[in-house]
Amino acid sequence: MEIEKKEAADMNDSSSSDPKNCLFKEEINNNKNEIICVYNKKEKGGIDILHDYKYDNYEMLYEESYNEGKNNINEENIEIYVNDKKIKFNYKYESDEIGPITIKFKFKKLLTSTAFMFSGCKSLESIDLSSFNTNNVTNMSRMFSGCKSLESIDLSSFNTNNVTNMSGMFSDCKSLESINLSSFNTNNVTDMSWMFSYCESLESIDLSSFNTNNVTDMNEMFNHCESLESIDLSSFNTNNVTNMSYMFSCCKSLESIDLSSFNTNNVTDMSHMFSDCHSLKSIDLSSFNTNNVTNMSHMFSYCKSLESIDLSSFNTNNVTNMSHMLSYCESLESIDLSSFNTNNVTNMSYMFSGCKSLESIDLSLFNTNNVTNMSHMFSHCESLKIENIKIKKNEEKILNEFNHK
Repeated sequence: MEIEKKEAADMNDSSSSDPKNCLFKEEINNNKNEIICVYNKKEKGGIDILHDYKYDNYEMLYEESYNEGKNNINEENIEIYVNDKKIKFNYKYESDEIGPITIKFKFKKLLTSTAFMFSGCKSLESIDLSSFNTNNVTNMSRMFSGCKSLESIDLSSFNTNNVTNMSGMFSDCKSLESINLSSFNTNNVTDMSWMFSYCESLESIDLSSFNTNNVTDMNEMFNHCESLESIDLSSFNTNNVTNMSYMFSCCKSLESIDLSSFNTNNVTDMSHMFSDCHSLKSIDLSSFNTNNVTNMSHMFSYCKSLESIDLSSFNTNNVTNMSHMLSYCESLESIDLSSFNTNNVTNMSYMFSGCKSLESIDLSLFNTNNVTNMSHMFSHCESLKIENIKIKKNEEKILNEFNHK
């Protein structure tokens, strides 16, 4: 009786509607621990209903996460039901049925990892996670990656208090148009690399509730979010991030982005950070500290709409690779790199290639003594004349390369 009264009281308590209150969710579901999925089976034969943990490229590339998932997602921990009838555990479902199939996964114990759980389940169209207990989960890496038919997902019941790894969690969810992560506690997360990569239909995303204090890796975080028109990252704390390579690469619809709050003191890799942002017209990076960056290759390549860019605040003392850095910035008419220290750069190949509107460029502090590759540095710079390239004395390598474009 006391339990029944407590449940009734909790249901009338306004605080119980808080999606972060996972304990309440467990109570009203009688402590069930299960996931209900609907797969759209389009032909006879088998479909993937869970990721098949066998030796493949994933295991080679992400060995620790992969093994953690494999040790959790197996017949020892999971029972599978089709139309409430228990079937033998398998990562595939074989039948002659065609059309929607509802499959329930019942968990015998609390999992510590959901890494790769539904990775590659292309037929998964909807998923009910309201009775799934994630209290002990520390690794959600690639949990839904490759769920290409999933258009929406409700994660309001997720307890992510202990999660440290969210890398690739929604990567390649090509049909996902929106996602609400307001209930996520990311206090302990260190890896957000690939988290939304290839979410090609995602038009907007609110990450204002994200705590990124401990994140070190944001590599490819929004890579190929091709429909994303704007994003507010003003709440992001990037103090500990070391890798921002490909972070916004191929965000083809992104017209502007405010990164004034970014602390890049510890970042070493910015390669491809904004590459193929075709619609980006301007960007203010005056707050960027690039003291520790060693790789800026392709950083702005194919930013075709970029009309101006101020890099005067950039410290390039430690950069070794500037290949393709501004290649095919087709709308850029002039650029001042007079503050650049290139003493340690070894690769400048294709650095300004395809900048067909570029009329003048200031390279007055460029030192190319250690550069071993300058091939095609100015190729297809159709508007640039040699007299409008400002260089210091004895930098004949630059002029020679221009003459061979």
